[in-house]
Amino acid sequence: MAHLIKIEDYTSRYQHDLQRYLGQFSRLKKEQWENMKREWTKANQTMSSEETYEESLDDWLEGTDSGFFTATLHRLKNLSGKSRKNEEDVEEKEQGHTYKDKSIEEVKELFYEDLFQAQLRWASASLLDESMLDPAYRYDPILRYFVRHLPDNYMIFYYPVFTVGKAPLEMDIILLSPTSIYCLSIINGDANSVFEPSSGRYWNEYVHKEIKRRINPVMSLNRMSSVLRSLLEDTSLQMNLRRIVMSPDSIIDNRLVSTKVETVDKRNIDEWFEKRKRNPSPIKKNQLYAADILLQYALTNSFRRRDLVDDNDAEE
Repeated sequence: MAHLIKIEDYTSRYQHDLQRYLGQFSRLKKEQWENMKREWTKANQTMSSEETYEESLDDWLEGTDSGFFTATLHRLKNLSGKSRKNEEDVEEKEQGHTYKDKSIEEVKELFYEDLFQAQLRWASASLLDESMLDPAYRYDPILRYFVRHLPDNYMIFYYPVFTVGKAPLEMDIILLSPTSIYCLSIINGDANSVFEPSSGRYWNEYVHKEIKRRINPVMSLNRMSSVLRSLLEDTSLQMNLRRIVMSPDSIIDNRLVSTKVETVDKRNIDEWFEKRKRNPSPIKKNQLYAADILLQYALTNSFRRRDLVDDNDAEE
């Protein structure tokens, strides 16, 4: 499960102490799973031993599901919420009710949902400040899929805004792996769309016997890579800068795309994510350094956390 470092111009815990919160979230993830697994076992003690088997977190946490939006949206529709109570005895009773008669797979989905919501909180609030999170991000299938299916050694900057000179520059998606920086642009179509790339300003989208003109996503990639090079040019970082156009539900006629740009579409998207998991390298020093630099240039708009303001008003 990747680390969601930055969303747009929202404040983020990671920008205050990147290394600390990376480690803290990894610990939180393991502790949360052990707690949920224990409560599930307690609530289903009368089940057969086959149904109450215990699995190591490492056995399944980085597994992939077939399909992109279909699997993600299916999980959203079938997800059950957990009750949260303040009183310890009530909490224990409610948790038992939550996990009663659920399969281990259903508990995993609850686990992933809890962690995703925690990721959103960490990427939109710090200890003192917060930003107004767009509710659409809670149901964003692309963001959910990236967070869940990229491994622990990846960091995600999701449409960040950088301040270069006096102008704020809106980016697309940036991924930091231990060895590479990925500039990634999404071009959405439906299941029948075929995109025909061009070196000009527009690509053609062939769908339902029609031809639609779409802004060339490579233009955005070129701008992103140029900005990143300018931010990192005074450093000694040795990381590959890779450019990717991704169309999760459609097809890109990659015969017409520059060899310097990688294309990922519905034919190879599962394979692409699977390859990311085959690099077991831990987070590296260069990766942390690159993330710190990007956070320094990232624009942040936030306000005092409302709970802190309410506490101060109460004291007065």
